[in-house]
Amino acid sequence: MRGQLEIEPTEIASFDVIGLSARISFNPDEGRIWLQNERMLLLHLGAVGALRSEIIEKLGIPSAREMLFRLGHASGSADAALAREGKPHMEVTEAFMAGPRLHAIEGMAAVETLKVDVDPESGTLSGEWIWRNSAEVEAHLDHFGLSAEPVCWILVGYASAFTSAFMGRPIIFREVECKATGAPHCRVIAMPADSWDDYGGDQSHFDIELSEASKPMEGDWALSEPETDKGVEGPDRLVGISPAFVTLMHQVKQVAPTDAAVLLIGETGVGKKSSARLIHQQSKRAQRPFQTCNCSTLSGEYLQVELFGIEKSGPNPGRQGQVEKAAGGTLFLEDVHCLDALSQARLLSLLQNQSVDRLGGGQSRRVDVRIIASTDEQLLKALRDGSFRRDLYYRLAVMPINVPPLRERRNDLPFLIRHYLQKHARRLGGNPKRLTHDAVRFLLTHDFGGNITELESMFERAMILTDKRELIGVSDLALPTDFESPNFLSVSPVGKLIQRSSVDSNKESLETVDGLLDDDFDLEVFETQLIDRAVEKANGNLSKAAKLLGLTRPQLAYRYRKLHVP
Repeated sequence: MRGQLEIEPTEIASFDVIGLSARISFNPDEGRIWLQNERMLLLHLGAVGALRSEIIEKLGIPSAREMLFRLGHASGSADAALAREGKPHMEVTEAFMAGPRLHAIEGMAAVETLKVDVDPESGTLSGEWIWRNSAEVEAHLDHFGLSAEPVCWILVGYASAFTSAFMGRPIIFREVECKATGAPHCRVIAMPADSWDDYGGDQSHFDIELSEASKPMEGDWALSEPETDKGVEGPDRLVGISPAFVTLMHQVKQVAPTDAAVLLIGETGVGKKSSARLIHQQSKRAQRPFQTCNCSTLSGEYLQVELFGIEKSGPNPGRQGQVEKAAGGTLFLEDVHCLDALSQARLLSLLQNQSVDRLGGGQSRRVDVRIIASTDEQLLKALRDGSFRRDLYYRLAVMPINVPPLRERRNDLPFLIRHYLQKHARRLGGNPKRLTHDAVRFLLTHDFGGNITELESMFERAMILTDKRELIGVSDLALPTDFESPNFLSVSPVGKLIQRSSVDSNKESLETVDGLLDDDFDLEVFETQLIDRAVEKANGNLSKAAKLLGLTRPQLAYRYRKLHVP
């Protein structure tokens, strides 16, 4: 078959397990574990076994098999996204081997590849594997003893989803031998769906759409461009899946169809203006104007003219304020706590009477406008010292909505990171850049005092600093004030947890590089010494040496021959 690649069992060990393990981060202070940008859990196998047992006893084998298959399916789809990151940068077979290795790293089973054939051109894959130390077998035997049929349902769901999402077409795994049935080991085979003789008979593999498995989890609410800003990039998407974010979106959805005044409360940079625009765009006023006024930038008569307009007087032609310009639509008042006493009185009158009095007298004008305001903790201080009217506060806070800070939305960071990588890639007209492992850890543990605004600035800065470089490191993201980044735990090459700081790790790497460059560094000599030392430590085994260097065996073999074969 043209383009077909076959992986020999001896090549499997060369896949970078250490590199995959380095993507695991533990942040005990916040109770989170990350695999790259996916949040993970450590669970007692006994607890999982007890749950599995209860599902079987209450629902029966067929329903339990389907449910646990789906559980594995979801996990395999998520890991396929991680493996696909490597697809443009290595051979498809190398990238695919992330699946078996993640199987082992996540404690599901040790995978031994007997054979696997991949045709990148047609997207087909077939193979045969042995699963050793299956956690599912252990859990099943503990509760039920020997089984009449294979029991690695989660593992089969994982492998089927991972491979199907990775290859872009349905690939079915089936367990043909299982240790739970008394076999010496668990053995599985895989083929494209239409290669199985009973294609269509095993419906559990087809009732989950491949398109759903191969795309990232949805977590965004799109905002369209303002009609007045044609040709200008519209406001950012509101992105997230965290409980705090979902609560925010639920409240937005509830209040948007009404005409109630909304008070958005949150720190600087959390996205209050984007939230206000989303409320407007989901309301019946969506086709009418959305006007904004920052109450902190003006004061006195200038602010009153900006908000309420001014009557014609002599040579002065008079003009509308933002209230009249927003007629039929929505007026968003940023930093409403900065309003002076007279402006507060005029705004209260507007809310009570739905009419506006321009500066300089004249007849009141009826106006139909919805008010959305934003503020931060300073409003509470203003209420306590009497500088902000309580009656106005109650009128504005018909629907108070808390917009959470980014540190309370850690689970949203992977979505936000992907969003800004793609956004800036579009601006530059290139492919999205990638983050180093330490850069990912830095972002997942950073406090983000400036919230979404700070995150976006980080990526804009990184794009400038990296220029034509493909990888974004910690130094490209961090400011000099960021060197108090929280510590995290990571996995050492021997499988132990070690404590380190993402910034310290980056500084140590830079110091090592600087030390080499300061010592009359010769790159060719260094590469030769490094490769020879790795081969020596591996006792001549090129696969093991490649693992030490983070290379594949073919990559190391090429370099070794180049250095030593005349």
